[in-house]
Amino acid sequence: MIPQPPSPPVDAGLPALALLLRGEAKLILEAGLGESFTDVAATQVRYSPGAYVTTSYSVRDAKGAILTVCAHSGKRLPENTSIVSDGDSNIAVWRFPHDPVLPGLVYTSSAELLAPLMAQVGIKEPIRTIAVRSYRPRRRAVVEVSTAQHRLFLKVVKPSRVSDLQSVHKVAAGFLRVPRSLGWLPDLGIAILEALPGTSLRHRLDSGLHPLPSSQSLTNILDQIPDMPATSPGLIERLDAHRRFLDVIVPAEASRIARIVDEVATSPAEPIVPAHNDFHAAQVMVSGGAITGLVDIDTLGSGHRADDYAMFLGHLYTSALVSKRGEELAAYGAQLLSGFERQISRTSLRLRTAAAVVGFATAPFRSQQADWPTAISKRLASAEAWLESSAAA
Repeated sequence: MIPQPPSPPVDAGLPALALLLRGEAKLILEAGLGESFTDVAATQVRYSPGAYVTTSYSVRDAKGAILTVCAHSGKRLPENTSIVSDGDSNIAVWRFPHDPVLPGLVYTSSAELLAPLMAQVGIKEPIRTIAVRSYRPRRRAVVEVSTAQHRLFLKVVKPSRVSDLQSVHKVAAGFLRVPRSLGWLPDLGIAILEALPGTSLRHRLDSGLHPLPSSQSLTNILDQIPDMPATSPGLIERLDAHRRFLDVIVPAEASRIARIVDEVATSPAEPIVPAHNDFHAAQVMVSGGAITGLVDIDTLGSGHRADDYAMFLGHLYTSALVSKRGEELAAYGAQLLSGFERQISRTSLRLRTAAAVVGFATAPFRSQQADWPTAISKRLASAEAWLESSAAA
């Protein structure tokens, strides 16, 4: 028997949430874009309870090509999109790369469009390859571009954000190894960054390669982060948003989530220091086990060292739940935990790691895993285990 997909969650203040995750989504997309699709599958959901939902889909068009199309519903709809209404919800629809708030994205879709922009920052050799590495509708995209002499990553953000992104890279480059910015295009929201040597630590972990960076090596790279003007909400401050999200997505788990959140909130206060604020294995570049730099540094600013450690551990142990190398990842995590606990209160670190895991518990729904309710429950169990260990610490 073929397992049935989970029922879409219901948000009384945002009926489009359920609509965009049911079969009717196909009709919405077809009406908005004026063509027929098959093999329609939701691949990514960005959702804020009662406020908005943005969903990406993989679809196949009449010619057999696989495309990415998106739909968004909320109090404000983006301009330059097709608007479809079912009577209860108004929904904006667009096709990648024509994101309504990322005007630079379409220019990264072909060498013909991109070449003149690259020439503005002094790169005039022919473009060999273009590959989209990530796309978060209405938020950002990362596109890898190669030429004979360069391997580059183009970050595409809202034009209003690209100046801050450029500034972060310029300031950070004076203190630690980060991708060098070759230039930026303010009207299009594009920053052009050189690739760092090596591969991500996440890739190294997934491949089972050794050696791996020690806890002290990770601490050393965090120590190099300079004072930055930006601030980001800490793991404890983000908990309420995660709770509200999960209460809608998995209402049967509401009392369990409330207990976790209440206990995590007892974590001791930690000093404010320069921090990465989104520190995990995918952000650390390595070569032969040695750290070669940090990427995705948009979040650099004031924060808590305990949160950086906890985010790293939470990401690592959450990955271990689904990885074929789960035992190896957990063993590496145990080594790091031992080292980190020489720097930070054991109780604080473990409570904050539980907070990080609660945040990662939203990911199975966001990525529309086949059995996301079960995957969420497993991550909540992991958070509970961190709470228990903090009590015994």
